[in-house]
Amino acid sequence: MKTILVIDDEYSIVEILVLVLSDAGYRCVHAADGREGLHLLGLEKVDLVITDLMMPIADGRDVLLAIRAEPSTQDLPVILMSAARGAVKGENLGEDVFVQKPFSLDELLGHVKRLIGG
Repeated sequence: MKTILVIDDEYSIVEILVLVLSDAGYRCVHAADGREGLHLLGLEKVDLVITDLMMPIADGRDVLLAIRAEPSTQDLPVILMSAARGAVKGENLGEDVFVQKPFSLDELLGHVKRLIGG
């Protein structure tokens, strides 16, 4: 079973994503901020990271830069989410997919399946 790390400071988003991804056959672990997410990444074998861009403590940019800087995780697929309009417009931070909140759960699930299979 593939494992997905979901990082978002909005618990309602985490709850929905974990429910949808679990129903689709994925195992999920989650964190409320980037620092906690990076800690979990060191403890768990993760196949995909879905992270919010704007969070307290360590944001999505910090998470993405840390993932890409570490040889053991540099090729890990990352989906970056943000509600901020134009947050990374025209700027690729190294994510595999950027999704604008609010987004369709079917669209997100399609990205997940394309990146790590179903």
